[in-house]
Amino acid sequence: MSQIMDEEDFGALFEADNTKPRKRVTVGDKVSGTVMFLGTSSATVDLGGGLDALLDMAGLLGKDGEPTIQPGDRVDAVVVRIRDRVVELARSIPKGHANLQVLTDAARSGVPVEGTITGVNKGGYLIDVSGTAGFCPLGQIDTRRVEDPTTLIGQKLQFRVLEVRNERDLLVSRRALLEEGQAQKAAETRGKITLGARLQGTVTRVLDFGAFVDLGGLEGMVPASELAWGRKRPQDVVTEGQTVDVEVTRIEPGLDHKGRPVEKIGLSMRALARDPFEQVLPALQSGVLVRGIVTRVEAFGAFVELIPAVEGLIHVSAFGRRVARASDVVQPGQDIVVQIELADGLSRRIALSYVDPQILKDVLDADRPAPAEVAGLRIVGWARPSTTTQANQDRLNQAPRNERVVAPPPLVGSVVPVTVDKIESFGVFVSWPTGRGLVPAFELGLPHGADLRKLVPIGMQFDALVQDVRPDGKVRLSRAAATAALERAEADAWMAQQKPANLAESVGSFGELLRQKLNQGKK
Repeated sequence: MSQIMDEEDFGALFEADNTKPRKRVTVGDKVSGTVMFLGTSSATVDLGGGLDALLDMAGLLGKDGEPTIQPGDRVDAVVVRIRDRVVELARSIPKGHANLQVLTDAARSGVPVEGTITGVNKGGYLIDVSGTAGFCPLGQIDTRRVEDPTTLIGQKLQFRVLEVRNERDLLVSRRALLEEGQAQKAAETRGKITLGARLQGTVTRVLDFGAFVDLGGLEGMVPASELAWGRKRPQDVVTEGQTVDVEVTRIEPGLDHKGRPVEKIGLSMRALARDPFEQVLPALQSGVLVRGIVTRVEAFGAFVELIPAVEGLIHVSAFGRRVARASDVVQPGQDIVVQIELADGLSRRIALSYVDPQILKDVLDADRPAPAEVAGLRIVGWARPSTTTQANQDRLNQAPRNERVVAPPPLVGSVVPVTVDKIESFGVFVSWPTGRGLVPAFELGLPHGADLRKLVPIGMQFDALVQDVRPDGKVRLSRAAATAALERAEADAWMAQQKPANLAESVGSFGELLRQKLNQGKK
């Protein structure tokens, strides 16, 4: 009896369901439904009103081949075909399913359409959308400038229909779709962007001043100085499309090229890389002999790369003999042996002395085993103890741990070789092996209003004269005064080279001539 009742109840429910009006759709309709389950080629979607549909899995798979939707997700799609009471859907209108009515509906609803780029003219791209001629302006094909538009010819892409004029006149945009997708990603990414956050992104552009990285709808910039340790061109560190790990170092409000508010995000790759200077510092003990490559030669000395991003300086007075210029002994690119004289971890300065290859055997302490290799440092061995080396070692040993060895400030009136470290509107901060100071803008010897970043870039080296040393240790210098002092010194040197005899003869001749003129006047 119970079984008969159940069958009657089921039949009643079935009849009641058949009497309900079923939802009706037509080709081109934009619909929304719930994913019921996923198949190999299609997903079943419940559109409500007792109507199910099949959604093509094409376009629903990620780069890893896994579906981007799951049962229970809500999806928006468009009806592309109704066959044998089976409703077929697609996330965009594929080629072969578009007619004038469908395209008009797509323009109204915002459903993407698929088109093939067939050509390029001065104004933009020619697009074929299921036999309908479309046009996409140059600025609407991507969110950033495409350097060579012809590279896109033949590609099948999705577009947003902006306007349908007739069967042969269709205006479309791809940029609108990309910006919409970026906005959705940006909303998810924005919550992860905090100072110090470590993220993964894709390099989108590489320029001389740094690289732009897409973090997922939001773009940040890695300055050239933050790409890697050492001075390297951005193009030598990263390439477009490369996946990189970065750390957020700065978040500031700003405006894009259209005046819309955006976040200016500063990033760093160097912050996540181990400092090579700290790696080799324990091995840079006074008296160690290492091989290096000369990178730059200046009037005051030569810079030597011990490992990539770690350089030391051989001062012109540290070549073992009196030389007028460092270039008289070494040249850029030359592989040489140097001795570590002093390595200061806090100031990141390494003082070196030159080892002549002819006396290397005499300098090398054969009885003392060489230190172990560290991070690619090419260690030759230990030098025999010398007065200079021992004095430097004693100086380091006497200094408190983790405390910098402070050198006395330079004398007022002395000229020191400096390197530009930082640029401000009022001048440039410079450093030398034992200190740091400021060269005001008006003391650089440049025209008023000159662009300091172009004329005295970071890393530039020049001679500066010490003008003032304050009690707190701050030093003010002048490049213009150093140039003037150098010119005076050259003039004095030239005068000193003239023979006194010639000077006496000149004075005597002039005096004799003067006496003759005076005597003629008296007569």
